[in-house]
Amino acid sequence: MLALVVFGLMLCTVPAPTRAEGGLADVAIAEYQFRPAEITIKAGDRVRWTNREKRTSHSVFFSAEGLPESDRLFPGESWERTFLKPGDYPYACGPHPEMKGVVHVTE
Repeated sequence: MLALVVFGLMLCTVPAPTRAEGGLADVAIAEYQFRPAEITIKAGDRVRWTNREKRTSHSVFFSAEGLPESDRLFPGESWERTFLKPGDYPYACGPHPEMKGVVHVTE
C-alpha cells in the first residue's frame, strides 16, 4: 500500500508539457536540465533556450535532423529556433548528452 501512495505522489509532481504563449516559448537551462524538458508549440512558433547556470556552458543539438549544434551558450546567453513543420523534435545538450528535451510541434 505504501508503494501506491509514493507512486501517486510522484505523479502529482511531474509537470505537464508546456505550451507556447504568443509564438515564443522559453526553455531554461539550469542544474544540468532543460526546463521544461518537453514543450508544445504550433508550427511557425519559436523556442528560446537561455542558460541559467552560474558557470557552465551548454548547447542545443538536434542530432536526428542532421543540423549543426548551436553555439555554446554561456551563462545568461540565449539561442532561438523557429519550427515550421509539425512533428516531434528531440534534442540534447552537445557537451552533456544526458540532458535531453523534446519540442512537440502541432498544426
